[in-house]
Amino acid sequence: MTRLVRATLAAAIVAAGILGFAGPASASGPTILGAGSTWSEIAIRQWASDVSPQGISVNYQGVGSTQGRQLFAGGTIDFAASEIPYQKEDAKPKRSYAYLPDVAGGTSLMYNLQTPDHQQVRSLTLSPATIALIFTGKIGFWDDKRIKADDNPGLPHVPIRLVVRSDGSGTSAQFTRFLHETVPSVWNAFTHACGVSTPVDGISYYPYGRPGCLPNAIGQKGSDGVANYVTNPGLGQGAIGYVEASYALQRHMPVVGVKNRSGNYALPTAQNVATALQHAKLNNDSTQELSQVYTASEAFAYPISSYSYLIVPTEQLDPAKGAVLGAFIDYIACGGQREAAPLGYSPMPKTLVQFAFDAVKKIPGAANPPAITGSACPNPTLTGDFKLGSSVASDNILPYTDLGQKTYGSSGTTSTRGTAGTTGTTGTAGTTGTTGTTGTTGSDPTSGSGPTGATGTDPTAGATYVPATLTTSDLKPLKAAALEKIQSLDDSGRWPIVIGAVIVLAVVLTPALLRLRR
Repeated sequence: MTRLVRATLAAAIVAAGILGFAGPASASGPTILGAGSTWSEIAIRQWASDVSPQGISVNYQGVGSTQGRQLFAGGTIDFAASEIPYQKEDAKPKRSYAYLPDVAGGTSLMYNLQTPDHQQVRSLTLSPATIALIFTGKIGFWDDKRIKADDNPGLPHVPIRLVVRSDGSGTSAQFTRFLHETVPSVWNAFTHACGVSTPVDGISYYPYGRPGCLPNAIGQKGSDGVANYVTNPGLGQGAIGYVEASYALQRHMPVVGVKNRSGNYALPTAQNVATALQHAKLNNDSTQELSQVYTASEAFAYPISSYSYLIVPTEQLDPAKGAVLGAFIDYIACGGQREAAPLGYSPMPKTLVQFAFDAVKKIPGAANPPAITGSACPNPTLTGDFKLGSSVASDNILPYTDLGQKTYGSSGTTSTRGTAGTTGTTGTAGTTGTTGTTGTTGSDPTSGSGPTGATGTDPTAGATYVPATLTTSDLKPLKAAALEKIQSLDDSGRWPIVIGAVIVLAVVLTPALLRLRR
């Protein structure tokens, strides 16, 4: 091997390591075609962009999970993406295939609502029962008493504009399955009136648009269609629809805090999704059973959490395409998972990486995947950068609000909860404090307006206050800011180092290639 060739390969390997890509790929490889889920489309398109500099060419079209499964069954695409497996009514592929998880996420309820003085509402919270009543047409106005009962005072008397998917959708299937399992009395009465039933994996075609069955609901194609309608300044006023949280984040729109089994209202943050999905059961074919996810008891668990799948061939595939597909999946399961949280998803843990790699080993022409370690596979759940299922308050709320700016337990005259005790963390009354001030200043632990005690002058001591047992009332001071901050996240934080890697390649390879041409 010549010095020039060794230098060229070294540069390629360095760039591959920077990108979190499992190994080098040929720039002359074929393009692989994929289609299906819009729920996971934002992530898949980002991954395709990430690997393009490495010679991995992926063309993905978000056409909906149902159509994606149909196209794969017909042999016109190389892989499909879907939130649910093949259904009884689906045409099945004539070649063998495998499911593999690609990313986790939360199906969110994106809404557009203004107060009478034209201020955007950003702190809407709803229980599963209220969500079911809204999405079956039983609640028609935003100031309904049942919405108010979910800690939403002062909402305007504005009609609810219900936006649903018009096409066959895995997002619809996941959402309707959640309603069927958590509020069956409301949901089953609705589907009976519509003349449909809810299969085990949910309803892909949301029932609407006929007498007795949501005649006024608005159908939109794809997650983009739903999100764009809700966001529209005119048409979207009073609207609510269901999409993966990434679509709301892209548009800086708020999503509903959903009441979970613990009684708290949870947002679809990466940590909250991961917390709930600890309760998912995986079948032997890597498909998911989510009943216990919907009823997860942790304070921060987001109930409408799930995984998305890729469907890949295990036979009758050009080995050259198989090599490209295998390399793409290696990247998705490893470095690609670092994209999950910034985009509005949640990275998949080691167990699911193993499922993905087991499928790769069956794809014709695919190389063996890397070892499932943080050094070989820089998935943040393997490197330790993402603490899976953390129950620490700061891990779950910090992505959406800044606890350090809240007067949530700081001492001194600005305190809203703590008193002037030795640490300012417990709000102890003056009669029991050992270093507090007189009883007149310690008897009201909610005011914090009295003189500061001799040892309670450290204003930072209470800034880290977190109740030992979190309840809905404890989370209320954070709720509005936590929900409001969700719209500030977007995908602008793409890693500058990726661009740097491409520049390094250009600088190193161009002179070498010119010398070869001579």
